[in-house]
Amino acid sequence: MPCEGVRVQPPRLSFISEDDQRVLDSSELCHELALMARGAALACGPYLRQARLRVGEAELKVDHHDPVTVFDRQVESALAQFLGRFIPGSSMLGEEHGVQLLAGGQPRDLDGITAPDFNAHVDARSLASRVRWVVDPIDGTSNFAAGDEYFGTSIAVQLDGVTVAAAIHIPCYGRTIWGARERGWLEVEGEFFALDSAGPSSQAEATLFSYFPTSRDLKNYPQQAFSGFKVLLEGFRAVRRPGACALDLARLACGHGGAVFATQVKPWDVLAGAHLVRLSGGEVFHSVPTDAEPFRSGGVGPVVAATAAGLKAPALEQASQLLEVVYA
Repeated sequence: MPCEGVRVQPPRLSFISEDDQRVLDSSELCHELALMARGAALACGPYLRQARLRVGEAELKVDHHDPVTVFDRQVESALAQFLGRFIPGSSMLGEEHGVQLLAGGQPRDLDGITAPDFNAHVDARSLASRVRWVVDPIDGTSNFAAGDEYFGTSIAVQLDGVTVAAAIHIPCYGRTIWGARERGWLEVEGEFFALDSAGPSSQAEATLFSYFPTSRDLKNYPQQAFSGFKVLLEGFRAVRRPGACALDLARLACGHGGAVFATQVKPWDVLAGAHLVRLSGGEVFHSVPTDAEPFRSGGVGPVVAATAAGLKAPALEQASQLLEVVYA
């Protein structure tokens, strides 16, 4: 069931004052990091809502399935400046510009994007190289370039190599799904709902958001691709391909759908959403460790599967097993 059914008290939405001289505990630090991710993602929302209506032509990266716009690059540049201002010396892995060391300093050349509040507690701002941000400035670029509203900004926060916070903002829907180490929330127009992915208990009652097979799967492993897709089509009530994997994972964390299955994913596609799914009580399977190379540095992770809390989905296990040989 969608988590919007039960409102909860708002979490702490402001940074702990610099006048507070005590040393923050790990839970407070992670909440500060979550607020940074939330603030940076929200700051880009108004800009992207307007930019969707004036995209023009998109460039191509690998092929026509992988477009990029000037707005992807502009937003990633702004995010690098915001996140670096929050924590100088931290690093960022972004879809458009790869790995960057963030020096900090006053943000500039923002093209109309309004900067967030930077007044985080000094303990969080001093984490430096212990923090890495994994960013997709526009998850769902194909949708965005076509003028569709299903796109958003995704930020995962890693502390000492472990994801401890995440924020995904869907500007045209007015929704922000975010969380720290232990709790997460859906935020809609000032109201808050605790993340809870519980819903259908069987795959026959669930909708699957899927990005399998890809064109690469069909070209290189046609037999396994068709066999795996058949398993998924027969197992789930419906299979949908909305076009933004991070957003799909966030929706799953909010109790929509039931499962996500994707191949040929990159870290910025899944790390934030996977963290939110776990906070919602769901489960996430990665076919390779997320801290292993080349995935950690932006390489392809062959398979990711996520399920809502309590959902039994043998079709996902069958499809994953069919792909073990080709992705080994």
